[in-house]
Amino acid sequence: MNLKQLETFYHFCRFRNMSRTAEHLFVTQSAISQQLRSFEAEAGVKLFFREANEYYLTETGEVLYLLSRGIFSRLGQMEGLLEEARKVASERLRIGTTKDYARTLMPDLIARFQEKYPHVQVHLSEGNSAELLAKLRTRKEDLVVVARSEYDSALRAIPFARALFTLVARPDHPLAVKSPVSISDLTGESMIIREQGSGLRNAVLEKLRQFGVKPSMLVESESLSFILAYVERRKGVSFILTREVEKELAEGVLKEIILTEGSIGFESDVVIRREEPLSIPMQYFLTIATDGRANELLHEGVERSDDLR
Repeated sequence: MNLKQLETFYHFCRFRNMSRTAEHLFVTQSAISQQLRSFEAEAGVKLFFREANEYYLTETGEVLYLLSRGIFSRLGQMEGLLEEARKVASERLRIGTTKDYARTLMPDLIARFQEKYPHVQVHLSEGNSAELLAKLRTRKEDLVVVARSEYDSALRAIPFARALFTLVARPDHPLAVKSPVSISDLTGESMIIREQGSGLRNAVLEKLRQFGVKPSMLVESESLSFILAYVERRKGVSFILTREVEKELAEGVLKEIILTEGSIGFESDVVIRREEPLSIPMQYFLTIATDGRANELLHEGVERSDDLR
């Protein structure tokens, strides 16, 4: 069945008038007449007839009209649903980010975004990198900012920044007193790190593996407050993003342990779904998050990553 001809038949049944049907469909009356003849010929039965300049439906034509009315009613509902979804997409931006970036970079980036799009509702959620990528795949987020990892082919990564860690301990911790030290000196030390799924955790453990370092005990937590309190009680050392420990270092509560091998860092990306179109708000956020102007938002402890991939 030709759906275009069915559509013409449906609207002709509504108006019972060639002129009004042609006007509604933005075609000529002759085109309407041709479509109806072709549709009736394909059906193989009489669907309507004309008497005294009036059009009437046959019994089969009436039943077919009722069925087609249900079809085009559903079609209208689908179009309305899609229009509403497009409207919502243009008025909302869902961003997922790591807890660390939520506290440091995102407030400035989102404030800048809302200067341009004050009517767009921004929803920011926090989680570790694994959780955020799972949300992106299931369309619970429009984009996410995560530590760099291996992504599947359905995702596209845009380099965002390189973050640096500071190794910290209480000022009276032996390593803090001895500083600078080698990474190998961390062997046998008690260490507290982020939880499973965290890109920060993965970056730290990978660096330790490269130097064959095995801490005597690993404590895991997703809470920065707990990690800081644990270290302050001289229970161990921890790698913490530099921007997140500035206050404690300035007040002398904690002390940086300088590594002779240099700082440990990790790359982060803005990740989106590869095959889906970007809304205008998404495009603008990506622009301010990844172009050169974002340098002003990346203060001490965070470096821009200019490698595109």
